[in-house]
Amino acid sequence: MENSKRLPTTAPDSGFVPEGLHRAPKILVVDDDAGIRKLLQLHLKRSGCQVEAAQNGESALRQVREGEGVDLVLLDLRLPGMSGLATLHALNQTGKVGCIIVMTAYGTMPDAIAALKDGAYDFVNKTYSFDDVRMAIRNALQTLGLREEVENLKMRLNEMEGGYTGIIGVSKPFQQVMKLVRKVRDSNITVLIQGQSGTGKELIARAIHFQGQYRQQPFVALNCATIPVNLLESELFGHEKGAFTGATARRIGKFEEAHEGTLFLDEIGELNLALQSKLASVLQSQEIQPIGGKVRHVSVRIISATNQDLLQSVGEGRFRQDLYYRLAVFPISVPTLQQRKEDIPLLIEHFVEKFRRQENKVIRSVAPEAVERLINYPWYGNVRELENVIYRAVVLADSTVLTARDFTTLPPAPSAEAPPGTELMEIPNRGAEADTPSPSGPGGRASLEQLEIDAIQNALAANGGNMSKAAVQLKIGRATLYRKFKKYGIIRT
Repeated sequence: MENSKRLPTTAPDSGFVPEGLHRAPKILVVDDDAGIRKLLQLHLKRSGCQVEAAQNGESALRQVREGEGVDLVLLDLRLPGMSGLATLHALNQTGKVGCIIVMTAYGTMPDAIAALKDGAYDFVNKTYSFDDVRMAIRNALQTLGLREEVENLKMRLNEMEGGYTGIIGVSKPFQQVMKLVRKVRDSNITVLIQGQSGTGKELIARAIHFQGQYRQQPFVALNCATIPVNLLESELFGHEKGAFTGATARRIGKFEEAHEGTLFLDEIGELNLALQSKLASVLQSQEIQPIGGKVRHVSVRIISATNQDLLQSVGEGRFRQDLYYRLAVFPISVPTLQQRKEDIPLLIEHFVEKFRRQENKVIRSVAPEAVERLINYPWYGNVRELENVIYRAVVLADSTVLTARDFTTLPPAPSAEAPPGTELMEIPNRGAEADTPSPSGPGGRASLEQLEIDAIQNALAANGGNMSKAAVQLKIGRATLYRKFKKYGIIRT
């Protein structure tokens, strides 16, 4: 291995994650040198970052495309197969990468300059100490933090000046929800918003905040499902300098950040029992204790949201009963898109206009047969799925009118038996059994259901009845597994 590719193992000052980012940044390290990958992963994890790695450009591109995106990529320019410059260009094209820092060795300076011209944020020489890498990362993350602050300020300014206009709907079920929003918007009462994924629960939470007397105060949102368990307590309550390894500065938690305003806790059902206990205590006392710090009083209105049946979770011991009743003082149930079909034409018009402007496309109308097809589609992904379908159609459109041909990528309508929110589950290879015919309805539906039931029961048996381990084996979420239990009437023994 070339010495020129060796990154010295100087211990980093781990406090380079800027305060303004308000979360643990996701970083992808792309390098064919396993030693450098491990070294960078070690340093970055110690510094509070979430780190993934790839040994070539193809693997990096696949991870970014299939994942939720990353804040920063550390990209070696000398890669086997797909070149570093080609990887840089392809990653930028995904729109799912915040910044890219290219890493160079001796003799690759022209490539580094070319990379900067092609959109790289910065470049560092791998023959220097980690301090140079750390400084480049810190600068890039500070830039990302500033971008996010500007976007948040723009959003708050628009919402405060014109009222909150992100909600669209005239159907009776949706207007009933908005009636509840108007009743609760000026109150300090704790609100629990329940509904399937993609129904717009966060929009409802923002409407409650920005249409009421708290609109001049902070609105802070935290998705409990996206933060690693070991970082979630610090995200919620903050920590003091020196509270644990890597805590090189005081960090303000979401409760303090939302003081005198609204804290929106999305996917509240994903909290583990230990944090549920602490959250219940905070809701009772209105006091928080940062890790390593003293007790502080906070005044925060709590709005939470979930796509789970929390009462069922309470019955199964996965959610604390006392916390449930503290959160569900004022429950709001958001209807599915199926339940508010008369809103679909309005949503189509809204999304077409939004993406037409965004993509600088000339689209004047949507043909009636296209509207009809969209109205009759079941939309198990709800408003979010409709938005993505419209976005794709606008990008691909070649004329000024969207017709049914522009929605050929719309999947065939699932069977009426398919439950809303169904996720794909990996069904283990059954060997010879896979070729054995079995009774099935139209399209082999019953056969597929039986395969799924067998897979669930086999996974439970293999894991001693442990639901969490069975979900990991099946490669689905725990909440999804519980929904399938309910759908198929499976009884755990």
